[in-house]
Amino acid sequence: MRKGLIAASLGLLAAAVLVTSALAKSEATATPAQLAACTNVSLGFVGPLTGPVAFLGQEQISWLRFGVQKYNAANRTRFKVTPGDTRLQAPVARTVARRFVSDRKIMTVIGPSESQAVRVGGNLYEKAGLAAVSGSATAIDLTKGRPYTSFFRVVPNDGIQGPDIINFVSGQLGAKNVVVIDSQDDYSVPLAGAVSTGLRRKNVTVSRESVSVDDTDFSSVVANVGNDVNVVVFATQNASSANTLSNQLREQGKKAIVFGTDGAYSPSQFKPRNGYVSVFAPDLHFDRNARAIVREYNRYSKNRSFGSFGPATYMAGLVAMTNITRACRDGSVTRAEVTRLIRTTNIPSILGGSIRFDRKGDLRGGAFTIYKVTNGTYSPAG
Repeated sequence: MRKGLIAASLGLLAAAVLVTSALAKSEATATPAQLAACTNVSLGFVGPLTGPVAFLGQEQISWLRFGVQKYNAANRTRFKVTPGDTRLQAPVARTVARRFVSDRKIMTVIGPSESQAVRVGGNLYEKAGLAAVSGSATAIDLTKGRPYTSFFRVVPNDGIQGPDIINFVSGQLGAKNVVVIDSQDDYSVPLAGAVSTGLRRKNVTVSRESVSVDDTDFSSVVANVGNDVNVVVFATQNASSANTLSNQLREQGKKAIVFGTDGAYSPSQFKPRNGYVSVFAPDLHFDRNARAIVREYNRYSKNRSFGSFGPATYMAGLVAMTNITRACRDGSVTRAEVTRLIRTTNIPSILGGSIRFDRKGDLRGGAFTIYKVTNGTYSPAG
């Protein structure tokens, strides 16, 4: 009996030691030197740094680097940015994904920027336990059914953008005849289809056109736009293409105005005489509460022009760094641990509100914003 009690007591003591050890690890605080060593890792940026939409990727990586510099200075961390240029080509994005998965210094992917890059790389990141946090990939099916369990996005998806465009074009603009154009890619085709279907349900006459993402001459499409067409909705990732389309409509005497989807949001690229554009995050230039960070970024970038893509990617980077730092509290970090912690993210956002993810990896409470463009000048619509 006594031997049994002793054995039981020793068993309880051993269990207590294990629990105490586990608690000590979870509550341990790394020294500054340990934190610096643990955070000496890279955020792998995946986006188009060259090619037809290089402006988009360059804006994003600039804001990401700005955020990393700011975070490192405030927290004595040593994060770095490793660029991965997709050139807006899915096969290239797949190659970048393979390279990042094999690079053990990369602790989180920032991006991919484009929906098609998520589709070709998402399974690779998932298998490697590597979190990917995007600031601009909005296609609905990237999270529907949770196909990539390590993918998150800090912007709302096209399930919100599509209805917003439909209601604005048919309601506030009162359009009765609309042309909807896609860019023959995984982002624009489903979005253009959803907008077309929704407008028809509002008793709007809809014609469909399709162009390549590389097209620079839309004269044949413009020729098909009748004088009774009110709006041309262009689902595109190329802001300069949206600008060219608007110019060619005006040159051919067409009355229709261009409504660009979020890929067209660029004050330096899309500058129609009259037009509209939808985007997944508010432009900080119009937010009084963001004046300080806008001034800080302007000093950092020497007044580089930006829209909504950069600040959203800044937040994606902040999500990654915050959770890697949390994981480093005990002086060590793994990709799987970071991915697990990202699911519990709850941090204030420079875009307003907070960043929290639902069980699919989508942003909770996100909204698109529509801007009116007059002679190249942007202002909130409505």
